[in-house]
Amino acid sequence: MRVPLLVLTGFLGAGKTTLLNALVARRAARNETGKLGVIVNELGEIGIDGALLGGNTSRQIELPGGCVCCVLGDDLDRTLAELVRANPGLEAIVLETTGVAEPLPIAWALDRQPVADLVRLAAVVTLVDATNFRGSRSVSVAVDAQVAYADVLLITKAELVGPDEVAAVTSEVRTLTAQALVRTGTTDIHVSWLEQVLRDPTLERPGLPASQPGSQTGSQPGGQDDGHVHDASCRHVDNPAARPVHGIDSIWTHVEGEVDLEELEDQLADLPANYVRIKGILRAVDRRRGELVRGWVAVHRVGPRVSSEPIEAQDSEEPRIVALGPAVDAGELAACLARAIAVNNA
Repeated sequence: MRVPLLVLTGFLGAGKTTLLNALVARRAARNETGKLGVIVNELGEIGIDGALLGGNTSRQIELPGGCVCCVLGDDLDRTLAELVRANPGLEAIVLETTGVAEPLPIAWALDRQPVADLVRLAAVVTLVDATNFRGSRSVSVAVDAQVAYADVLLITKAELVGPDEVAAVTSEVRTLTAQALVRTGTTDIHVSWLEQVLRDPTLERPGLPASQPGSQTGSQPGGQDDGHVHDASCRHVDNPAARPVHGIDSIWTHVEGEVDLEELEDQLADLPANYVRIKGILRAVDRRRGELVRGWVAVHRVGPRVSSEPIEAQDSEEPRIVALGPAVDAGELAACLARAIAVNNA
């Protein structure tokens, strides 16, 4: 499978390095064993002594917590290829851009061969500095571009301004993008969300015996969903007592038959913004390359961005899909899937 890649962007001073430092520190503190690739502009920014490189800026440095760090070189293709090939089993990659980079050219580069065979773009995440965003828009066109092409906007430093300014910033970014998921919080909250996305949601049927059929909603036994960070903003629909303080639901549904992959991606992209995370494995047909390709695929949605990839799976595997978000609806998700069922596989 291709390695999911998250592009982390934002204007100068928005807090990208602070977020990455917190991510690296968290993984080290709990002795994380899975491998995460982190591509940065300066290794010194995340506490790596430049002397460790020995003059070789392409060298990869592995930190406690499974973070494999390297510098983004002039050749993005080569940087990614070397990182992926040198680290079998890499679970995900975070690519930090410069403060004045525009994400669209990076997205185009990731869609070209040979990179497209190695990684898939999971999401473009833009940090928006609540203290400086409105004043920075006239400084560089990159400020607006970073917001316009984002899948997720993380508003940083909100605690340094009043709620009126946060509301003004939120309103202003909405003039640039109507679909992106917008989240406001502290660095700790943003790191928790980032880890949740990098981990992927579980595909296990939530809170039910494996033999029970049909679309269901709820949480795993004990109120935990793998890949889901529980805080004051989450809710599970199988726990009515939690409704006053929680806001994230988890829904699960079985997928009957084969789906048309292109239609499914369009249908998932059209779901409203409250569907903040979707993952599924299912049987699909794909005609987009001029020939019919049939097989198992994994589909993902982070914010409004949908991606997919072929996978190996047993025919006994149960095709299924899970969605996370506030007030997500199992009926709406099932209807989305029904519209994508392939009716003519010839």
